[in-house]
Amino acid sequence: MQIEVSDKPMPFSIAAIAFGGAGLFIALLVMYAGPFAPQPDIGTTMGEIAGNMRAAAWRAFLGLEQPDTTIAQRAWDTDRILMTAAPAAGVLGIHMAIIAYIRQEPKRAASCGVALSVCAVLVQVLLMILMIVAGVMLLMSIIQNMDSIFG
Repeated sequence: MQIEVSDKPMPFSIAAIAFGGAGLFIALLVMYAGPFAPQPDIGTTMGEIAGNMRAAAWRAFLGLEQPDTTIAQRAWDTDRILMTAAPAAGVLGIHMAIIAYIRQEPKRAASCGVALSVCAVLVQVLLMILMIVAGVMLLMSIIQNMDSIFG
């Protein structure tokens, strides 16, 4: 079995590997070491959600109008920046690997860049799906216990 060795320069493959590796590192850092920004107490957050749901249900029950909804824009804190940087680096890595394929750089290096970049994006997407599922489960449990909230 012969190992393919190429003296051809491969700057885009190396960039794809670097961006993919950086994106995967950031995604795993956010998942295992985060959150980095101060977070409100979970009990306070759940209490506010339950209180808002109770007030809205009473207003609907009594036929009163609901107040206008306000959309609060989340600030760009450390966690949001890192959660955006991980898939962004992954997408950049995929683009660099595509350019490497077009330039006919060695396929093994470009394939490694694609693999790392796709993993960086997938880890972040799976993390978001997991957070959405956990949030839905939390809301379902609050709704199931609405009778004790009205108490």
